[in-house]
Amino acid sequence: MIKNSLGYGLFLFASLTLCQFIFNREVEWGMVVAISILAGLFNLLWDWSKVPYDWKKRSGD
Repeated sequence: MIKNSLGYGLFLFASLTLCQFIFNREVEWGMVVAISILAGLFNLLWDWSKVPYDWKKRSGD
């Protein structure tokens, strides 16, 4: 789960950097880093929310 999110963030970082360099010849590092981190965290939370919780774990009640 974490490896997938990290890979997604790194792919987005590389693609945004490359696109900005090709079209603008300048890279806005703050924006690229922020978007990559937020996208990686969103992907991590999205994958985490798809895993169901095991309600029968609490057998002591």
